[in-house]
Amino acid sequence: MMNTKISNKGFASLLFFSSQSMFLGVGITQMLNSSEQSSPLSIILGFILGFIILYFFIKLFNYEKDLDLFKKIEKLFGKGIGNIINIILVLLFVLYFIYTLWSIQLYIQNKYLDKTPSIIILILFLIPVVYSVNSGIKTISKVSLIIFFISIIEILLSIFGLTSFIEIDNLKPFFNIPFITILKNSLYFISYFLTPTILMLTIPKNQIDNQDKINKRIIIFYIFGCINFLLLFIFIISIFGIELSKLFYYPEFTLIKKINYFDFIQHVENILSTQWLFSLFISAVMSLFFVKSYLNHKNIDRKKIYYPFIIISLILSTMLFKNTTIAYNVVKDYYIFVYTIPIFSLIIISIIIARFKKNKAT
Repeated sequence: MMNTKISNKGFASLLFFSSQSMFLGVGITQMLNSSEQSSPLSIILGFILGFIILYFFIKLFNYEKDLDLFKKIEKLFGKGIGNIINIILVLLFVLYFIYTLWSIQLYIQNKYLDKTPSIIILILFLIPVVYSVNSGIKTISKVSLIIFFISIIEILLSIFGLTSFIEIDNLKPFFNIPFITILKNSLYFISYFLTPTILMLTIPKNQIDNQDKINKRIIIFYIFGCINFLLLFIFIISIFGIELSKLFYYPEFTLIKKINYFDFIQHVENILSTQWLFSLFISAVMSLFFVKSYLNHKNIDRKKIYYPFIIISLILSTMLFKNTTIAYNVVKDYYIFVYTIPIFSLIIISIIIARFKKNKAT
């Protein structure tokens, strides 16, 4: 019999990429402008506090291992309320999918194909996205794990190429802002990093092999992802200084433009920056997979909804924001309230209800 289960490493790699997408452009720029030299401290504090949310995520993931997120919600909240919650979640990640498409066309157009129309970029990007989603979660996880290992190589090459540019004095003073601001930005870090992880709950735990190792894998990939961002912020601030760092919309791309190897291998940024394209790709794949999973859950004909939805999303993504300033302000001001608070609240309330039902049954 063919093994239809996905690897626990592949699942954890999906978490790694999904956690990065909101930082491109918006998340990094916001934290640099708000936390300044204390940004690494905000990340460290956010990393510690993030374990609380990760704990609840793992608890909900372990609940009814043979059910996906939509079925878990309906079982916990009842059909009526569960249906309403599921519809709201789908609508949220429809917007997330459209935003991801907007981000990818903006990033590619700014850094690679400045003369190519947005619609062409999006069509070329959507073809592998749709193909991956239609191929199923096992294919998605395999692709994710492969590009994760490629990203590891890119990260190591970036570290090797940037170390010589570090100016430690640019990181001082470490405590240049009030602690409440550091705490606030640590919560923003958690918001951007962990909110998209709910996408992974569309995969029932029983669909993953070596289930006894998956919780450990999730924690390892979470730690690695946070260390990756900690190093990124340290490099940005120490190399450019905080005032110059705040001027860039894509400081992570500008950073790797400084890399050259052995004084003659230059302009490697187009290669090393693909790790951000990978994160946007996986985020687009998983948000579309989320929508498709809901349609399958409700037994809705894909031809009537799924493909028209993709076309409409493609069109809307080209008109989402007039410029990056509007996008930055909208995400900065509303993301934590529209996405993070409702989703984290749902996860926590679900665990409370699950525990209550378990205690009542015993």
